[in-house]
Amino acid sequence: MPKVVNRQNRRLSVAEAIHRIAAREGIEGVSVRVVAAEARLSVGAVQREFPTKDDLLRFALDTSVAEVADRFSRVRVGPETLTFTEGLRAVLVDLLPTDERRRAQARIWAAFYARAAVDPGFAEVLADLDAQARANLAAALDYARDQGELAPGQDPEALAELLLVMIDGLWLTCARLPEGASLDGLRSAIDATVALITTR
Repeated sequence: MPKVVNRQNRRLSVAEAIHRIAAREGIEGVSVRVVAAEARLSVGAVQREFPTKDDLLRFALDTSVAEVADRFSRVRVGPETLTFTEGLRAVLVDLLPTDERRRAQARIWAAFYARAAVDPGFAEVLADLDAQARANLAAALDYARDQGELAPGQDPEALAELLLVMIDGLWLTCARLPEGASLDGLRSAIDATVALITTR
């Protein structure tokens, strides 16, 4: 048990280190050596878990996606909570880089996205994530249609694709914004998108 706990603690330390580096310097600053120093671990300890920068990047993406999914899961839509319209806006606004953590996650996503353009392995990972997100969005949009919250004539599957593209675009835009930049334009874009596809 102690060995398992120690390994989990090391991986958590590495994840936190990658996020701090990405927020501070961008993903270009991430390397086995730099992460080891940031996490206060030996290079060997990090390298045993993550031999290459690509391994670190994949781990960072997995960690970010899991964390974002956890935040999204706390947005409850239903009769006693939020309308679909309110929930959709909350989910999209949550992606904005309002703190160091979200800024790092946007930069990690952008770096992975760029690698996926030239690396089939990275592209496959993103394709799998997109398929999961598309299915989840389509299910949520089916619910919204049943509740009368979609604008007339809207196709849930097409809207799921639209929202997936918007989420990608949001994160890529957020990745290049300097710290302290105004997010008013992005919030307005989110509001406009939600208004176009919903009735409330």
